[in-house]
Amino acid sequence: AFAVLCEGATSATEIRIATRRLRAQCAAAVLTDPEPETRAVLLGVDSVQAYADWIVDETHWGGEPEIVILSNIYNVDVALISCETLRETRYPAKEGVGLIFLLYTGQHYDPLTGDGEVETLKFPSDIPADIFDSLCRSGISIAEQHNAEAAKRAAEKRVKRLQCGGCGAILDNSSAFQQHCAAVEHDEDFIYDCEEVEIVVSEGDAMPDSSIDLESPEVHAFYNASSPTTVSLSAACALAPFELDGQTFCSLDSYWRSEAVSNASLGERPSLLLRALRAQYRGDAARESGLLSHLLSTGDKLLACVDLDPWLGVQAAGGISTGENNLGKALQQIRSELGAEAGAA
Repeated sequence: AFAVLCEGATSATEIRIATRRLRAQCAAAVLTDPEPETRAVLLGVDSVQAYADWIVDETHWGGEPEIVILSNIYNVDVALISCETLRETRYPAKEGVGLIFLLYTGQHYDPLTGDGEVETLKFPSDIPADIFDSLCRSGISIAEQHNAEAAKRAAEKRVKRLQCGGCGAILDNSSAFQQHCAAVEHDEDFIYDCEEVEIVVSEGDAMPDSSIDLESPEVHAFYNASSPTTVSLSAACALAPFELDGQTFCSLDSYWRSEAVSNASLGERPSLLLRALRAQYRGDAARESGLLSHLLSTGDKLLACVDLDPWLGVQAAGGISTGENNLGKALQQIRSELGAEAGAA
């Protein structure tokens, strides 16, 4: 920011070169302090040499000490507008002949310039008070706008999807794209191509089709890797062992890893999953352990299984879910069946 406002640096190369030089100047200013022990204490370091080594490392970010040092190197007062406090703090130079404005976002410092036919980088240090106050108010407005945009970005949800190169349809994954290509007729120039696109959902916008808002009060999300000793809808829950085809399984996960499932086709898996869940949730262990009542307590909420397996569950990187959620769907069907039976009884 100092390189931009005090030297007029514009290109990335100019700013990078100036930044390295300014880091070295900050180090030199501290190393030549006539009271190095006091300076080290003020900087919160063991020694001025430790600070010098730290500041020339380009992976470290400067702050208030560097503002004070650089204001005196350039002989400029600094008016710092903070996005955190929405206030202005002035750092006067010992021989200030100019004034610059900086915006602190909470993470880094950005240069603030004046509007006009010619962009104003540096103002006179003796600028009239009313003009200074007006510039500070403008800076605070910029800080407020920055905070609003940051809050909007934080509330956004993002996910990667595939876009069909033929018709522009948005598909969840490569499997969905293959099914789309087989079901939808494209023109003769279609070469079965697609590209990855990012879907951005702002706060208040509807979620993409087939996506689940895991934070919605109408959704009961559970992690499929939960502890086996905790009552949960996770396939790992081992509190309700069950028997199926003459074998005893300590959990749904143990059944899902058995040969009966591994040897089955993808088309057979939904029926196998339902069969195993019926055996588990209709058993005495599910009732005695509280697993059955836990399932029924979810009412009519959508059940979302969060799992790395895109067939069993969903993932929500970026806040938007992807995955088929077949375990969640199967549990919803079991809940409906058991609820109906309980009502009939």
